[in-house]
Amino acid sequence: MSETVLSLSVVGVYLLLLAAIGVWSYRHSGQDPVSYFLAGRGLGSLALTLTTLATLLSAFTFLGVPADAYTHGLGIFLGVGVTTALISGLFFWVGYRVWLAARHFGFITPSEFFGHRFNSPLLALLYCLSALTFTAPYISIQIIGGARTLAAVLGEGIPYWPLAVVVALVILAYVLFGGSQAVVWTDVVQGIILVLGMGVALVAVALRWGQEAGSQLDPWLSLPGPQGRWSWQTLLGNQLLFFMATPLFPQFFQRFYMAKSARPFQTLMVVWPLLILLVFFPAALIGVWGRLAFPELQQPDQVMPLMLQTLPSGVAAVVITAALAALMSTADSQLLTASSLVTRDLVVTFLKRPLSPHQEELLGRGVVLGIGLVSFAIAVRPPGLIAQIATWSFQGYAMLFPILMAGLYWKRATRPGAVAGALVSSSLTLGWLSGLLPKAWTGGWLPVIPAVVIGTAVLVGVSLLTQPDQERVAAYYENGPWAGEGCSASAGSQPLENQEGAA
Repeated sequence: MSETVLSLSVVGVYLLLLAAIGVWSYRHSGQDPVSYFLAGRGLGSLALTLTTLATLLSAFTFLGVPADAYTHGLGIFLGVGVTTALISGLFFWVGYRVWLAARHFGFITPSEFFGHRFNSPLLALLYCLSALTFTAPYISIQIIGGARTLAAVLGEGIPYWPLAVVVALVILAYVLFGGSQAVVWTDVVQGIILVLGMGVALVAVALRWGQEAGSQLDPWLSLPGPQGRWSWQTLLGNQLLFFMATPLFPQFFQRFYMAKSARPFQTLMVVWPLLILLVFFPAALIGVWGRLAFPELQQPDQVMPLMLQTLPSGVAAVVITAALAALMSTADSQLLTASSLVTRDLVVTFLKRPLSPHQEELLGRGVVLGIGLVSFAIAVRPPGLIAQIATWSFQGYAMLFPILMAGLYWKRATRPGAVAGALVSSSLTLGWLSGLLPKAWTGGWLPVIPAVVIGTAVLVGVSLLTQPDQERVAAYYENGPWAGEGCSASAGSQPLENQEGAA
């Protein structure tokens, strides 16, 4: 059996497994928003851990991290990998409290938390629009990564865009038909595959290239890297970026709503650092070793697929499947969450078009298709390297971090303060990312860092000059989900309170 046929067989079995899960989920899942978007709020420790892991790890992890390490060295592991491992604390500080609120008030989308906590439809709309703006480009890098990975399987001669079509169609198919039930269970499968696959890749690449590594790789194995990129400021900036952005990824935030009980959050805190390090460190190290095999790559995003071509076909097929698992598990979750944002937040809440549960589900499937097409259009002509697109998107997610933390932990935070802080942080971030504001004003930091600092100051200042909504504070801290253990898990889902009112 030729190497290509073997690789295609492994990948084909994997894709058929995803399709089978989608068909099963379509037949067994409910036809209401909670079932379609949140898997019925019934995930235990294993399912929530693996779907959260698979949702976070993406084409950025399997292709972007090796590419950055190939060019700039292991700094990407310290700037991104270690930080991502240590965010396990956020599962308690953020995830658990968000879960309590979602169970108590019946939230389905992330926007509903922001709008309800501060009684501000404008704040909910701001989160919704920012999430949608930065989600399509991030989905596009999953399609880009999938096409480039398949190209490694098939070899040269097949155009890029047909492979991108295949990846987009597979993802769309099981999200359209299976909803969150399909997404979660494919994530469980893909989470296992991607951790095992990266472990196999590290061992195989180490046996093939590790013994050839010498002093020529020293600049890539130390800071600030061969081109001086990973200075203390860049390192700290990336660590802050990922710490702030991760809980605000809409697909990640919505995972907090899916837990069946508090126990899965305890499990996540314990196993998360190990799982992340088992994936990020091999990805970065393989990128560095790529300097030995391909010292003059013009397109660093190709280093992981090219390194796989140097391995035995059976090993390469397993790792390629892991790469596809990482990117598909992120894209499907992003599509589903973006669909819920459009359906519930834009149509039902802001356009005030009431829908039956079945109509909401059908509209959600239509939105999945529309966003998938937009993401594919971006992927046809990639605007930059995968790591560059990802960093741009992450900053868009991180800009509302102070609003999230104030909403969870500061009773004194007011609606005017939250809205003002969000508008300032968002405007500055978008201004710097778009080039409308001089980059020199950032002081050399990633734009979102000074934007968040200024936005936080505005939030605090305006909140201290205005009065909080005592009724809303009481609904959360005194009589609601955060009042004590007795009011948490047993509260059950209740209808959303009225979100009408001035912004």
